[in-house]
Amino acid sequence: MNNTLILQNFDSSFLNTIKHPLDYLHKGVLKHPFYEHLINGNLKKLHFVAFLEQQSYMWDYFSKELRFLSTLNYPRDINQILLKTANFSLQEASNFNLQLDNFKPKMHELPLACEEYTHFLKKLVERRLTLPILTAFFPRIWLATQLQKRCIKLKAHNHPYNPFIQQGIFPNVEGHTVKIIQLLDAFIQTTSEIEKTEVQKIFLDSALHECELLNRSLV
Repeated sequence: MNNTLILQNFDSSFLNTIKHPLDYLHKGVLKHPFYEHLINGNLKKLHFVAFLEQQSYMWDYFSKELRFLSTLNYPRDINQILLKTANFSLQEASNFNLQLDNFKPKMHELPLACEEYTHFLKKLVERRLTLPILTAFFPRIWLATQLQKRCIKLKAHNHPYNPFIQQGIFPNVEGHTVKIIQLLDAFIQTTSEIEKTEVQKIFLDSALHECELLNRSLV
């Protein structure tokens, strides 16, 4: 399958299963006022710095948890996906840290939203079940893919947050996102209706946590 295909036209059993939570992710997170202010260039600096600190922390957490999971006794294809996602997360954490260095802010107290999100993820990681784990981590990867598309459309040279826009353009994460979806498709085809309901709830919970992070950035 061509990994450069447009995700909106991607026929996927997993995406069909999470259709309603995915709709929320687009409406509640991708169209969140925070991103609208950021893309339009009128976001306040203090809100942007709070966002950078949050994202740096969360991407670093993702990287550590996924790298740990990649060392466990999962099938090789799953371990490869986990490791590649961990590496991408580490790169994102590093990019956000570099942007923070430009602002040299005083460290904000880690918001409760980060603690609640990591606690939610930790409980799923402890179960060691592949489908729930990948489902919980997937919304953030999907968001990175969709934000990349928005950043590419911008004329970023005059944008006040140009480093963030440039970071959003590279690296290309869409191909990796497709591979994760293909793996999730393989799982969802042998999943019971009860398990599918759990998958929908896990995805929605992750999306809600992502939304709350943005809410807290604007406080």
